[in-house]
Amino acid sequence: KDFHWHTWTASDGFVKATFYRLAYQVTNCNEYLRQTSDAKLDERGVSAALKQEIQVYRAEARFLRALSYWHIIDLFGGASLETEDSSVDFHLPDYASRAQLFSFVEQELSEIESSLKDANSNEQYRVDKAAAWMLRAKLLMNAKVYIGVDRYADALTYATKVINQSSYSLHSDYKELFMADNNSN
Repeated sequence: KDFHWHTWTASDGFVKATFYRLAYQVTNCNEYLRQTSDAKLDERGVSAALKQEIQVYRAEARFLRALSYWHIIDLFGGASLETEDSSVDFHLPDYASRAQLFSFVEQELSEIESSLKDANSNEQYRVDKAAAWMLRAKLLMNAKVYIGVDRYADALTYATKVINQSSYSLHSDYKELFMADNNSN
C-alpha cells in the first residue's frame, strides 16, 4: 500500500530489492561477458562457428545489462557503473551519475546493434535489433529528465525503426496483457 499512497521511503524492502536485483543482473551479465571473451574461448578450444554464435549471445548480454542500467537510471538516477572490465576483487565502485549511465547505455546500444539479429529473426523471447531500437527510443525520449537535453527527435528515429522495420505491434485489447494466459499475445 505504500506504493499506492506514494508514502514509501528509501528503506522500503521493495525499493531495496528492486535496486539489488538490477545490480545482480548487471553482475551476471558482466560475468558472462568475462567468461566468453575471445581469450577465454580460445583457451577453451571453442570452434570458429561457435565463437560466431557466442558473439550474438554477448550482444544480447550487453543489451540486458543496458536494460538494467536503464531501469537504474529511470528509478534511481545514478549508481556504480560496473562492466566486464571491472575488478572482481572486493571493492567499493565509484558512483556514476545519471548522465554517465545515460552515456554508457546509449553507447552500448549503438555498439551492439550490428551484432544483434535482425528484427523478428531471433527465437521467441530473445533480443533482436528492434528491442535495442525500442530501448534506445525510451532512453532518448526521457533524455530531458535524465540529462537535461531534449532528444525527442532522436527517440522518434528509433521508434519509427521499430514500427517500420519489424512486424511487432501493440496488442489490440490492453486488459488482456495482464491475464494469466497472455503468453500468446
